[in-house]
Formats: sequence, C-alpha cells, structure tokens
Amino acid sequence: MQKISSYLYPNRIELLADLAGFTTEYTNVYQRTIKIYNGIDNTIEFDIKNADQKRIDLNTLSNIELNLMDASGHGLLNSPYIITPLNQTSLKGLATVTIPQEDLVELSSQYLNYSVTANKDGNDVILYGDSRFGAVGKMELVGNAMPVFRDDRVYTDFTAEIDLKGHPTYHSSAIPATFYEATPTETLSFEVVLKGFTGSVWVESTQQSTISVEAWKKGPYVDSYSFENFTGSWQSLDNVIGNSKYFRVSYTTPLSNGAGASFSVTQNEGSYIVGVRSGGTGYAVGSQIVVLGSLLGGTDGINDLRITVNQLDNQGGGASSYAISSVIGVVGSGVSAVGSHTYIVTGTNYTGTVDSIIVS
Repeated sequence: MQKISSYLYPNRIELLADLAGFTTEYTNVYQRTIKIYNGIDNTIEFDIKNADQKRIDLNTLSNIELNLMDASGHGLLNSPYIITPLNQTSLKGLATVTIPQEDLVELSSQYLNYSVTANKDGNDVILYGDSRFGAVGKMELVGNAMPVFRDDRVYTDFTAEIDLKGHPTYHSSAIPATFYEATPTETLSFEVVLKGFTGSVWVESTQQSTISVEAWKKGPYVDSYSFENFTGSWQSLDNVIGNSKYFRVSYTTPLSNGAGASFSVTQNEGSYIVGVRSGGTGYAVGSQIVVLGSLLGGTDGINDLRITVNQLDNQGGGASSYAISSVIGVVGSGVSAVGSHTYIVTGTNYTGTVDSIIVS
C-alpha cells in the first residue's frame, strides 16, 4: 500500500546574531515565509544562533523585540512586540512572541515586513535572517482562515418626499433584506439614533425587486413609534424578512415651517416663563422653536429654551402649511441662568434629528 508522508514544520524563524569574534561563514539558503492568521493569537518561535550555527545564551541580550510593519514601513498599532526567551538552561537560543488577534482584526490579507532588534552591552543591535545581513523578513497575513461575521451597517442619509401641503416625509436609502452568506438572514433589527426628536418613525418594506415610490408599503413587516423631544436610541421589533427584498426607515416631524412668532421670556428661579408676543403664521400644533441660551443671558447648550406650540388660532388650525396658523399657546422648557430678567426673543424652528440607523 502506498504511503504519503507529511511534515508540519514549526512556525519558527532562524536569526543570526552578529557577535564580535565570530567569522560569518554560514549561508542560510532559504528562509521560509511565516504565515499568521486573522481571528487567532499567533505565536512565533525564534531560533537565535551565532555565525557557527550554535544557539546563543539569550541571557546575554535584553529587550528583544519584533518590529512588524506593512509594506510601506508603517508599524502595527502595538508594534514592537516583546520576544520572551524560553528556559535558557535546557533550550538555549529559543524564544517566542505572540501577536494578539485584536491587532490583526482590521487588516486584510497582505505581506508584512518584520525585523528583530535587541540590546547587548548597552548597545542596540539587529538580528539578521541570513549571513548576508538580511535584516528584513516577510510574514504573510492570511485573512480568510477563520469565519467572519457580518458587521452592522450604518445609514445616515435621508431623502425627503414632500406632499401637497408641503410637509416632508424622510426616507432612508433602501436596505437589502438578504445577503450572500452561509446562514440565511431571517430577521433584521433597526436601531434608530435620535436627538431631541419629536415626530414618528417607522419601518416599511417592499417585496418588489425594483424599487419605486409605489413599491413601498407599511406591509405586514412594520414597526412604528411616536416621540416627544426624545434623545436616545429606538430599537425596532425584529422584522421578519419573509419575501421582502428591501426595507427602509422613514420618519415625519410636526410642521415647523412657520415664521414670525416672537415671545416674552422671563427667568424664574432656574426655569422660564414664556408668553406669546406675536403669533406669526404657518405653525402647527407640535411645532418646536429653540431659543439659544446666549440670547437669554446664559450659555448655549446649557440654558437653551425649547418652546412647543400647543394651541393655534381658529383661522388656520394647522390644516395646511399655507394657511394662516398663528400661535396663541405654548409650553416652554429649559434651565435658565441665574437672575431675574425678561427678554423679547424669536427662535429657530426645530424638531430634532434622526442621526443614524444601525442595521443588525
């Protein structure tokens, strides 16, 4: 019966120390390219010898380090790595170093350069890979030996769809429902990051391969929620993919394109008392107006005043952004600066922001 023999060589690099008193005669014909892998801690062994190919006592060296660089010479984040000698009584000349998997996780497959340095008698010396003083070796980083997992995707751009009343609905870009992977995705979860947001957010899907305005629907796979001045993350339900081809996240805010309102604001023991001075036009119930703290004798971001419209006159009632909708009732919130003063101010229309969508 035919036999096939196989051999597993140690992940070992032979190095020559250029020590005084030795004539370099040995020529290392071939230095293997060491392979390291993403996803694991990689341990490499060094066999350090003199020119006579005799292992040296590494106790005569200190600060033995592995310098690991990309092809352009830039070192890895935690390079150099400390090389630790083994027991020099029984295993003279042998040492090991470990490259943690965390240092390789963001790197793609490539060839890395390496060199090894040490300190002898107070002087920095370099250890050579051959007798021709080749100090730089090659190390192959293999990036596909361990299974990988799909990273979360982040979406930050939205486009507006404006209705006949001039009220926009914002939509994220289309989010593919499936991927080319060994285990098919069955559900998708959406984390929506909000900042000072007032309005409604929902998830919708389409079973059509070609995306169009008519394709989207709040179909069987939908989750929605309404917010009032909310900062934080909203986690949608796990949306079952089923036959869906794409998902998207949409949101609306109260009409906030009013103009002309002004207010009298009085500081009162750390809070604000807000009165309507001029109602303006084009507002809706729920419209929010922000007055910066610097306009109220305080500091922006700390003493800002948020005004929420809760009542309009009877002429427009908020039915259309083009109707006369004058503010007659508001609620104010915020922390005022120290003191007791009254200010006449206007503000900036504001309903918060949807900062990002994280899909997992």
